[in-house]
Amino acid sequence: MRPLRELATTRRGFLRLAGAAASLSALGQLRAIPAAAADVPAGETFLSASEREILTQVVERLVASDAPDAPAVRETRTVDTIENVCRGLDAAVVRPVPWLLRLVEYGPILFDWTPSRFTKLPPESQDAALRSWMDSRLALRRQGFQALRNLAFLGYYTQPETWPGVGYAGPLLPPQGPTP
Repeated sequence: MRPLRELATTRRGFLRLAGAAASLSALGQLRAIPAAAADVPAGETFLSASEREILTQVVERLVASDAPDAPAVRETRTVDTIENVCRGLDAAVVRPVPWLLRLVEYGPILFDWTPSRFTKLPPESQDAALRSWMDSRLALRRQGFQALRNLAFLGYYTQPETWPGVGYAGPLLPPQGPTP
């Protein structure tokens, strides 16, 4: 991974940074799961195991999974759904997601001067770290937060287990095709 100052000092670095900003902005505007993301062959992975763990902990902090009637993120297919969404989108749009997750992981060290990674922080400190992304003066960090927030909401609240907690009775029409 190149240092950020190296990316910002060259024309190519500036273009990469602009491309990442555009991708994060596009993910921040994502509102529905594309049909292409429905099912992806097993064995294909978009995120590594460590990136999936970072994403899981981010989602746990962003959604109300600690409510009494809400299922835990780990008890649902939330991360699998997010990964399927990412695989179903244009590669240029989702290419920054693994880098964004790594930045969130090391963000407390880089941005908040906290000597710990995100996944090792207690929940209150994780909330503070995410709040610093949400309220950052850097537009790229705010866009990254919005992208993760939208992916978290899409992944979690599309799970049937979460529907009773938000008062959704389910689709009016049964799903078409074979049921798993």
